[in-house]
Amino acid sequence: MPSEQRLHPVSILFSLASLARMFLIPGLLVLIGAGSAGWGWELWAMVLLIPYSLFAVGQYLSFRYRYEDHEMVIRTGFVFRNERHIPYVRIQNLDAVQNLFHRLLGVVEVRVETGGGQETEAKLSVLPVGAFEEMRRLVFAKKGQGEALAEVTEGATPAVSAGRILLQLSPRELVLYGLIENRGFVLIAAAFGFLWEVGLGDRLMGRFFGEYELDRGFIRDLLRSAVDGGALPFDRIGLTLAAFAAFLLLIRLFSMAWALLRLYGFRLTLVEGDLRTEFGLTTRVLSTIPLRRIQTLTVRETPLHRLFGCTSVKVETAGAGGDEEDKNPQREWLAPILRRDRLPDLLETVQPGLDLAAVSWNAPHPRAFRREVKQWLLIALLLALPVAVFFRWWVLALLPVLLAWAWIGARKTVAHLGWAVAGDALLFRCGWLWRQTSVARFGKIQAVSFHESPFDRRAAMARVHVDTAGAKELGHRVDIPYLARETARELSGFLATRAAQTAFRW
Repeated sequence: MPSEQRLHPVSILFSLASLARMFLIPGLLVLIGAGSAGWGWELWAMVLLIPYSLFAVGQYLSFRYRYEDHEMVIRTGFVFRNERHIPYVRIQNLDAVQNLFHRLLGVVEVRVETGGGQETEAKLSVLPVGAFEEMRRLVFAKKGQGEALAEVTEGATPAVSAGRILLQLSPRELVLYGLIENRGFVLIAAAFGFLWEVGLGDRLMGRFFGEYELDRGFIRDLLRSAVDGGALPFDRIGLTLAAFAAFLLLIRLFSMAWALLRLYGFRLTLVEGDLRTEFGLTTRVLSTIPLRRIQTLTVRETPLHRLFGCTSVKVETAGAGGDEEDKNPQREWLAPILRRDRLPDLLETVQPGLDLAAVSWNAPHPRAFRREVKQWLLIALLLALPVAVFFRWWVLALLPVLLAWAWIGARKTVAHLGWAVAGDALLFRCGWLWRQTSVARFGKIQAVSFHESPFDRRAAMARVHVDTAGAKELGHRVDIPYLARETARELSGFLATRAAQTAFRW
């Protein structure tokens, strides 16, 4: 039997640190309360940390893993024993996370993901960096070559190519990515929530706005002026708009700082059929995705992407959802930001033979605009309703603008909607301002669905929905609407036949 290996001894410290993060604020509140109200049971409750410390030690001593010829075996527990067998061919990703303390101690946290669900299959916290490199070489070795796997297991170091760098983002490109993606709202919301909790929010608002504090009284005055026909408080409205513009600017600045910190040193490398990404300033993340295990590829463009002449590329792999603690959306970005002229080279590497510029797109049903414009008109009327209630005759000036917006939006949406079959893949694009194009190869299709709503049946239309092993609920789904019923049946039958004739490979 191959020899079993343990985690690094500092695993105990990281386990205790994880508990400390969860109970830091409650623990401080307990200590403060105990200091003011006497040494009651609240303080003695902190003694419960001692059993968890013993549990952390026991978890480290009982955790074992070993490499078999065709699988990795993980064994845990003394009293309740658990032995998990993970075949190498089922492993989708090996993610490594290193924060400042990990790098200081020369260790790494490893997450093993398979296509068996939305949670991480196994988490090894923590391993020496050398042990992780050994695991990565072994797991992603070629299938069926037992001698090579045994050679790696016994300690021999195979020749590993240094790889070819496909993309390396500079700090300037990362700042541009932060400007486009606008992820700063979460940071701003967290900061404001903290300020309000500690009682500093009102002081800051009073310092900035003084007697014009933006409270509920301002909203009441505005509504009263609109209903009674009185003069509008234009000075306070102007102050509100200025404050809102400053707030939006602050969000963009925080987003740029977040991108620079989170994705610093982003590098995409092709190594022997594997795509490896590495990024992060304080917390370094290393991720490996084999090319053959990519389920869906999506090219995304926002208005700001087009303004700066760039795009972004994302992939989905089976089992990459992860639980709430382990989610890492950045891992699936092959190119968070990419110049548009470099897109063909990257696509040729990831999906050989794919040329988006040469694709002949199929348009939706000729009556698709009539269906789409009704939805846009409904949204326009809902937006005009509160204006008609509170501002009365102002709606006469706003309504033509909303109706024109609905007509243009529906026309543009239908014009950018299309599908195509190119080589061994199905392509689907949609979106007007926020454009997305997804590519799903026939060999990755899990199921094909034919859908007809009551509105579809009335218009002799249908839609075709394609599922892959890596499809996410919030991702760009291959869901083609507004097809003629006969076209939809032919397409769904063709895709089902091709998927059945193609052997699915993880």
